[in-house]
Amino acid sequence: MIQTNWSLFFILMTSMVLAQSGSASPYSSGGLGERNFNGTQATRHMGGLDVFTDSIHANLNNPASYAFLKLTTYSVGVNYRNNNIASITESTNADTASLDYLSVSIPAGIFGFGFGIIPYSSVGYRIEGVSGVDGSETLNRYEGTGGVNQTYLSVGVPLTKFLSFGATINYNFGNLFYRTGQFTEGVDNGTFLTNQSSLSGLNFLLSAQTIIPIKKKFKLQGMFSYQPEASLTSQNDQIFYTQSLLSESLSDFVEVDLQPLGLEKTSLDVSETIRAGVGFGKNKKWFIGFQRNWIKSAYFENNFFNRDNISYRDSKQWSVGGFYIPNYTSFTNFWSRVVYRFGLRSEQMGLIVNNIPLTETGISFGMGLPLGGLSNVNVGLELSQRGQKEDNLVKESLIALRVGLSLNDIWFIKRKYN
Repeated sequence: MIQTNWSLFFILMTSMVLAQSGSASPYSSGGLGERNFNGTQATRHMGGLDVFTDSIHANLNNPASYAFLKLTTYSVGVNYRNNNIASITESTNADTASLDYLSVSIPAGIFGFGFGIIPYSSVGYRIEGVSGVDGSETLNRYEGTGGVNQTYLSVGVPLTKFLSFGATINYNFGNLFYRTGQFTEGVDNGTFLTNQSSLSGLNFLLSAQTIIPIKKKFKLQGMFSYQPEASLTSQNDQIFYTQSLLSESLSDFVEVDLQPLGLEKTSLDVSETIRAGVGFGKNKKWFIGFQRNWIKSAYFENNFFNRDNISYRDSKQWSVGGFYIPNYTSFTNFWSRVVYRFGLRSEQMGLIVNNIPLTETGISFGMGLPLGGLSNVNVGLELSQRGQKEDNLVKESLIALRVGLSLNDIWFIKRKYN
């Protein structure tokens, strides 16, 4: 009965993932949108470390980790973010709340596997500006919504007692919607141009994980993963119309024929990504790790929707983090069994706006609160900044509250008694 109930919960929550908008950033107008972190909250609270693996938590970014799972794990993560967007002259706040992942991870004897859904990227912005002189001013509006979701299937197989190999296949799907509007003072109708892309396609991820015991109490962990470049098919539509400022009725409506331009169907790249990490810790006591990520995004292009002020470069990120448990075996002190996590990350973003390369830094803190059995809830706070106020850009200061639920169960165990 427990399995059935959680399966229904998973199905209901999946419909919410597909309807969400997880970004309120002007910088989400580039690429496939603002790229989301695709791991669990426990991993995110350690700066995004994929190198740490244990037997009761899913590691969504590292399929090799499924080989070490001992319990079936249902995982769900949500976040609430406040984004302060500031230019030299003004600032505003935007709030978003969204799901980060839904997953089921299952040990099956000689291997482990998992499946679920993850929002891969999000688009969500609205920018307005006034040009011209008094008496003939023009309001320009730029907005975008949508994003890319991934459904995935991961398998991890132990090669030796200390080494495993894993693979993930992702099916990517979603919609990107961009609209440009212009309103001229004294003219009732505004003009709009919309660009919409429906995306779909597959990509793969391979990883290896090693866990080497040292003097029984300590463990050295290492991880390497490789995601080759893949292409998404984009079915495109472009519509031009005029609309009254006083009503929602359309005055003129023209659907652009994209076939002669070769833009009816185009391709968008999912960039090649490499991750490598190493960490060391004492069993059920503490862990510290370091990870380096490379994303080859310099050659990304979107022939259908091109932004003149945006270009791309390779993205590089490093992160360091870990956890500490005061006393894992304590029966009298709840807070002694809490997992205290911390992380620091810095990223050379793949986005260049107005010829200015963007960077992002973040710091995170979290707690793994034990529930009944080996289940737990992971609660954490992340502070980050990106961009700058100069050169017609904006500086974003984000505060994110992230909560993840990890519920454990035992499957595929033979009964000793009927």
